Amino acid sequence: MTGVDMYWHRVPATALKASPRELWESVPTFGDDGYPLAVAEGVVLAVAEDYLLLEVLFAGSTGMAADPAGLVVSGGDWRVIGDSDDEVGVLTPQQVEAVSAYLSDADPLEWIGRRSTELAAVLRGYSPNPWSEQRASHLAQDAVELVDFYHRAAEAGEAVVKILVA
Repeated sequence: MTGVDMYWHRVPATALKASPRELWESVPTFGDDGYPLAVAEGVVLAVAEDYLLLEVLFAGSTGMAADPAGLVVSGGDWRVIGDSDDEVGVLTPQQVEAVSAYLSDADPLEWIGRRSTELAAVLRGYSPNPWSEQRASHLAQDAVELVDFYHRAAEAGEAVVKILVA
């Protein structure tokens, strides 16, 4: 992974009682011994710097963080970790269920086509690489994986922990 990466981690609802530091440390990240298995089992999803494009794709540039669309990427309850600048985001099982319902009819390729101008503008803000069909295809793959991730979490009655790692 490179730049700033976002991780989503499926956890039992009871895990949300942990401290922000414990929640952060529970998320397997790239390079951790448990990361490949967590990804293979579908309990962790990681997206490199293009998580910003997922935000625009699912919520638009004006999405409200409390709405199901806004909860997909950056919404939720973000908790500060001690004296650091790091934060951990959490979604309750009820919020995960709302996100899953919102995503039930998601068609990432159609949404990408509808928001391509907006996505290209956001990309220009952080990447020297222009918007392209290859980028759109990669974004669609990330989006499908995130939709599936939320559906599995909702079906299991799980919460979701989110972190950003530089």
